[in-house]
Amino acid sequence: GIGELAGMFVLTCNAFSENTVVLHDGEGGALVFDPGMSSPAEWNRFETELADRGWVPRAVLLTHAHLDHVLGCAGMVARYGLHPRLLPEDEPTYSMAPWAAEMYGVPMDALPQLDSTPLEAGANLRFGTLELEVRHTPGHAPGHVVFIDHAGRTVVGGDVLFKGSVGRTDLPGGDAQVLATSIAEVLYALPDNYTVLPGH
Repeated sequence: GIGELAGMFVLTCNAFSENTVVLHDGEGGALVFDPGMSSPAEWNRFETELADRGWVPRAVLLTHAHLDHVLGCAGMVARYGLHPRLLPEDEPTYSMAPWAAEMYGVPMDALPQLDSTPLEAGANLRFGTLELEVRHTPGHAPGHVVFIDHAGRTVVGGDVLFKGSVGRTDLPGGDAQVLATSIAEVLYALPDNYTVLPGH
């Protein structure tokens, strides 16, 4: 499956079947996108996958801050000292996550502070030999971004696209028209041979 691509693995986590994506930086490091780990079993799987590959987490990057994508943020700080990086437009979403957890009856550790370096739309991030283009793709959440690895033709897509459908737009900050524009302008503009890793 998709989790077998070289240089990456995907773990499906928590009550929302959220996909936590882990990419290798080419130099022994791992980038953890949308950590959704929420149980000892999920953390165990995560740590085993890393240990099997000999990868060390170097950064936590969020496509957006909905509850199911941030459940593992506290654990990433506790275990690795890595604070999540987020587009500033999604900081209100991040601060709403504990309220959402309460609403859904999902236990959640207190959210850690965000990393002092926010993500920036249009920026190119470099980690080891990996370069990622950050593109703002609002519609599912106001500060939603996708991360594009052009060399590997891989997109960490968060909740812009789901398997066979598009992300929800009925949550606070969602907008179907804006999402359609994001998909058309960012994802459909990419060559066909790019693989989008969805958030679910």
